[in-house]
Amino acid sequence: MNNESGGHAWYPCLFTWVSVSIIIVLLCAGCATKVKVTMLQPAPYHGASITKRIVVLPFTGPGGQAFASELEAVLADIYINDKQYFTLVDRTAVDKTMNELALSLSGAIDEKTAARVGQMVGAEAIYTGSISLSECTDTNYTQKRRECASRQIVYDKHGKPYEGKCVRWMTYSVTCTKRTAHFKCSPKLIDVSTGRILYSRTVAGSAETQGCEDSNPIPAKAELLEKAKDIAKKQFRFDVAPSSVTKSIELMSSTKGITAKEAKEKLKKGIAYAGKGRMDIACEMWEEARKLSPEVPSILYNMGVCAESRGDFAQAHAFYDQADRALDRPDDNINAALQRVGEALKNRKKLVEQLYDR
Repeated sequence: MNNESGGHAWYPCLFTWVSVSIIIVLLCAGCATKVKVTMLQPAPYHGASITKRIVVLPFTGPGGQAFASELEAVLADIYINDKQYFTLVDRTAVDKTMNELALSLSGAIDEKTAARVGQMVGAEAIYTGSISLSECTDTNYTQKRRECASRQIVYDKHGKPYEGKCVRWMTYSVTCTKRTAHFKCSPKLIDVSTGRILYSRTVAGSAETQGCEDSNPIPAKAELLEKAKDIAKKQFRFDVAPSSVTKSIELMSSTKGITAKEAKEKLKKGIAYAGKGRMDIACEMWEEARKLSPEVPSILYNMGVCAESRGDFAQAHAFYDQADRALDRPDDNINAALQRVGEALKNRKKLVEQLYDR
């Protein structure tokens, strides 16, 4: 998971937000070499992401109080660069305040009251919400089975009998069960100072399994429901905090346009190093090749991959743009790269705001 730190030690560059764990994805005859680059992307719900000191109040609906604790655990477990992203108000203080206000720990709480609780415990915002669906149901059905009821008795050359082919088949039915779990909840984040809703969305999950009486037993209902809830919780986590995304990037190995023999060798050596996970050496090779052949699309593109792997999206965009202009026709890899880093550049400001305390 991910989270934020409090100071501006992170800002000098986005490089700390991009994993340099670039690994080979594919190396085979006739296949291009690909590397993976992992970077942070901002949370879709910006208001929820920049609101750091929070409290989770009980949800209404089946298992609402227990689920609120699970959601609190999800928020507490979000780390970025080994720093906890959200600050959760102490549960003891919340329960004490709820008791002082004679509020139920499992009943419905309106937005005004929820905001009051948040102010009393020093939170910026409070999560509350409802669970509208939490169930696991079974549907029974039958399946046909067929097995041999009688086999031909044959004898070997020594007169010893053994079973041969089946001469009579028996068909029978077995009872089977299809078990399905569904979970749906609607978390809501309320700013305690303004009463404004910062986040409100329905997240849901479902899980399914099936089995028959003559096979291994299917998972218990509670276990399957937990799987459905986990899917909903992952949706929620993705909504409210930055998350890592891994991109698979194909390198370019074409030597077209390279006139210097040494530049061709360095391009190929760079590809080989990248294929072994040594992107540091690969980038040095391609930089040397670029000095020898400055306008070669494949070299410029691979230099863009180097910059992107460092989190320098502006430099990456410049290299990809140069590579694009050096070609006489569009290239799918370069088009994808321009779009990818363009999105990263647009997200930069939002991500910086989310990674810093307000």
